[in-house]
Amino acid sequence: MLANLFGGFQKLKIQHQIILLVLLSALIPAAVVGSLATISASSSLAKDSKATLQDEAKDEAKAIEAFLSGAGRDVLFFSSTPPVQGLLRAEANGGVDPQDQSSDDEWRERLEISFLNMLEAKSEYQKLRYIDETGQEIIRVERDNIERDQIRVVPNAELQDKADRPYYSETMKLAAGDIYVSPVALQREEGVVFEPYQPEIHYATPIEDAAGNQQGLVVASVFAGEFLNKLAGDEGEKFEDEERLVVNQDGYYLLHPNAEKAWGFDLGKEETLATDFTPAVAEQILSTDSGTIDTGDSILAYQKLLLSEAQSDAVIVIDQVPKSVVFASVNSFKLFASLAVLISLGLVVPLAILRGRQLVDLLARLAGNISTSTQEMATTIAEQERIASQQAASVNETTTTMDELEASSRHAAEQAAAAVVAAKQAAASSDKGSLAVGESLEGMFTLEQKVDSIADQIVTLSGQANQIGSISQLVIDFANQTNMLALNSSVEAVRAGEHGKGFAVVANEIRKLADQSQQSADKINTLVSEIQKSINETVMVTEEGTKTVKVGVQSAKRTEEAFGEVKEAVNQVVLNNQQVSLNLKQQVNAIEQVVGAMEVIDQGAKETASGLSETKQGTQQLNEAALGLQQMV
Repeated sequence: MLANLFGGFQKLKIQHQIILLVLLSALIPAAVVGSLATISASSSLAKDSKATLQDEAKDEAKAIEAFLSGAGRDVLFFSSTPPVQGLLRAEANGGVDPQDQSSDDEWRERLEISFLNMLEAKSEYQKLRYIDETGQEIIRVERDNIERDQIRVVPNAELQDKADRPYYSETMKLAAGDIYVSPVALQREEGVVFEPYQPEIHYATPIEDAAGNQQGLVVASVFAGEFLNKLAGDEGEKFEDEERLVVNQDGYYLLHPNAEKAWGFDLGKEETLATDFTPAVAEQILSTDSGTIDTGDSILAYQKLLLSEAQSDAVIVIDQVPKSVVFASVNSFKLFASLAVLISLGLVVPLAILRGRQLVDLLARLAGNISTSTQEMATTIAEQERIASQQAASVNETTTTMDELEASSRHAAEQAAAAVVAAKQAAASSDKGSLAVGESLEGMFTLEQKVDSIADQIVTLSGQANQIGSISQLVIDFANQTNMLALNSSVEAVRAGEHGKGFAVVANEIRKLADQSQQSADKINTLVSEIQKSINETVMVTEEGTKTVKVGVQSAKRTEEAFGEVKEAVNQVVLNNQQVSLNLKQQVNAIEQVVGAMEVIDQGAKETASGLSETKQGTQQLNEAALGLQQMV
């Protein structure tokens, strides 16, 4: 089937094919997009409608809660008011309150006044009662069921025993401060349902005396019909034909558009959620707190409200709306979307056909132009192919040259690296020479100091030699004088004759000693003269040595400075060689990059030449296609 359709489509002329494709390209996307948009929008609108319905049910439940929560606060208030506590004290003390001496009747009147004031202030209260621990009513103030503005204090004769009522027995089980809330039910008198029907709900809390003993309870009976009537009205409804239902925790109706179905548990009728809907729907509503249910022809939105957190009694507000009403906006949108798609296609398709024909004419002209242009392109491409081949050869030669340049630069880089190593060795040798010159210079400074010290010692020695000469001269003088004295002694000894012979011998010995001393002194003088001469020569040699040392020190300093300059020069050579080596490495890297780029260019040139060949073939094929297109159009 598809093959036949495709074959028939190919037999059409191209202008008819384009028109058909334009129609299909407009119809199919419009239908698909419109359907998806309609489905998406319908789903969104449905969710919004259900959410609106659910919010409405929640608001109604909150309204019931707000209506009933005040009763719990009021019974707690009355359980701790002075009249209740005073009445308890009076009853426990024989009828008189020991605190202010008020009687139990006086406290009862005060409590009755408080109850009257509350009923006058709040029209939803039907009764307020104080019941003692036995179940007997002590005070009851009530509103007339028919004439609501009539309020009365019930006489003692009409007060009843409520010990059998569930609200009494359940409340007496609670602790002070807790509240019992009864299920919503029809009002009964003496066990019989009161007519006309009056739904009510009881709020009760136990009363304890000062010792903590339960002494009764306070009960507030509330007209449940007040909030049920508000819910039954049109106030707050957001959907047309919406029906509002209220059921208790067992599924019995408290409110229904058909009044015959309400209060079945009080009137013995079995009209429940399960009878009007399926048991599954009733079970879901009664077992969950809130939600929405699609029953097929309507949507149910429900919200549960517990009358007391400590009890399971609850009321459930249900809003029932026909699906046609809930999805009215969805259906309107679907209709609008369908009309919009059809109108859009009605406007687009004729324009598309017109533009398609114009496009076919344009294609015919383009086919002729393409045929002419492809022939010119073929000639140009052939010329470009020849130029690309020449470029590829040139690039190949350039690549070879760059390879040689890379090898040369790499060799130069290696030589520069070797020069850096040699320069570093020269720098190290210069450092050693500079260190040796420094050490020599320090030795010359030490030698100079020692030569100066020797010169000073020689000068001192020369002075000491002069002192020895002086002493030697004194010895010569002393020897001469001794010799003269010895001579004189010999003369005197001769004069003395025989008595002076011993003295003459002594004098002769003294003269010999004097001669020996003179000879020794002469030798000392001669030795001192030689020492003095040697000292003078030593002084001269020392001065020459000092001059030579100073010259050597200056030469060493100049040598040290020269080595410092050599070191700086060598360091500069090292830096220059390092920079040259780095530059050569960068040049080698750059040449490698250029070689790589040239290889890429070479490859590109080859690919360009190949591509031009393929383009040439493609141009020829395009020329043939243009000729074929001219024939088809």
